[in-house]
Amino acid sequence: MATRVPPALNLAVLCSYVDLDADDRPFSLHEPLYALGIAPDARGKLPAPEFVLVVQLDDEHAIGTFWFTAEARTASNIVLPNGRLIPQEATFDGNADPMRPRDLVFTFRGLVFPEPGRYHFHVMCNHTSLHGRDPISSPPCLRVLPGEANSGG
Repeated sequence: MATRVPPALNLAVLCSYVDLDADDRPFSLHEPLYALGIAPDARGKLPAPEFVLVVQLDDEHAIGTFWFTAEARTASNIVLPNGRLIPQEATFDGNADPMRPRDLVFTFRGLVFPEPGRYHFHVMCNHTSLHGRDPISSPPCLRVLPGEANSGG
């Protein structure tokens, strides 16, 4: 039985939307997100507009099949309702092209933030966060503020 080696996380970026090329690979990232101003609903909750998390994996030594997902979490590490996305399967054979890293795009729809604050977006591989293997690779953070809806750049 071959040893399974998961890929490492190279990049995770929150943005408003992404253009894909003819091979469905991210080509152009639009409006990187640092903060969102969201008008509260009647219950005082903050319904987010649709946005994406673009992930680039370093698959140079990766071998095996893995499931990847993204999770939106509170500052106290609690996954938000609708904050865990449907997993995507990816298989790696150990023969990666260094000029074409593996890219994944996760789209958050219908996400409602319970209150203003900082929210973290974790990239998960087989139920384990890819963040933290390297102290520099902390999960992307989004500041959510009450206010007029904006693009959040």
